[in-house]
Amino acid sequence: MKVEMNLKIPEYNAQIGADLDKRANYLKKLGKNYTRSYVLLLLLGAFFAETEFLFGYSNSFSIAVVCTFIGFIFYRKKTSKNLIEQWTYTRVASETIKSEWFKFVVGGGDYPIKDTVEESFYLDLLKSKINEFIEEYKKNIHSVGGDYVLPNDLNLDNNSLELRRSSLEKRLNFYKEHRMVDQKTWYENKSKFMNKRHRRFNFFYQWIVGLGSIIGIAMVANESLDLGISFLRSIDVFSIGIAFAFALDGYSNINQYERLSIQYKKSFHELIESIEEMVDPKNEISTNEAVFSEFVEDIENKISVEHKSWSLTTSSKNIHGV
Repeated sequence: MKVEMNLKIPEYNAQIGADLDKRANYLKKLGKNYTRSYVLLLLLGAFFAETEFLFGYSNSFSIAVVCTFIGFIFYRKKTSKNLIEQWTYTRVASETIKSEWFKFVVGGGDYPIKDTVEESFYLDLLKSKINEFIEEYKKNIHSVGGDYVLPNDLNLDNNSLELRRSSLEKRLNFYKEHRMVDQKTWYENKSKFMNKRHRRFNFFYQWIVGLGSIIGIAMVANESLDLGISFLRSIDVFSIGIAFAFALDGYSNINQYERLSIQYKKSFHELIESIEEMVDPKNEISTNEAVFSEFVEDIENKISVEHKSWSLTTSSKNIHGV
């Protein structure tokens, strides 16, 4: 993403931290593939265990055992690699570096614009903090037996330094459009996506459980009333349906569609309120460097609360020091 402001301003230092983003995306995709694989294989195992009439009892049971065993292998691969933990640590490191960059270039938080302080002090402070984040990230990844990656270039480019030297008005507009508005739009889209996924999985879960219950009642009636419906005696559709329903529910819970939808929606509304506060002429955000600096720090803390909440996806393990 770039914006014209007498010069081209990169999204954040021409992709500083992009290697962490790529690594996080890879870990997330790998984790999803493992999850889909073991859920599907366990479901197939349940299916073949109840359909011995298709291939004979011995063959069906053997296939069921093989599917279940392979599913267990995929499950063990996912858990042994600690993919959720690795993804969380990597993503939080990337977002934390990005947050520090925004605070530095617009003069927020620990990097205010002051005539009495040498700019080299703030530049050294930023580099020091980024190095701390990287070292913490490496330590966290090492603790879960993973492999870490490092950004190729952690040095600020001239455009980033030029933005910091620009007027308060330009820095405020840049921050509003390319941090707050962009982040707000991202939260809105992700909230809608997660909510849609949650409703879809919930619908299929209820539909399958309902259908399975009806078939279960039909199976009981077939036996008690001796209706002679061979299909209801040769295959346990009820058990298969229930297994499939709980597989869907389990996959939905693993992806935490409902929780993330709520969290993203909350963050979306908080940023809307903050943008309204920012453009309100009654306050001094747009005219006072000190007030603007505190405002930026507050916004970054709100965003930080959201992305650190990803630690909830790490099997109740907490992330420290970021």
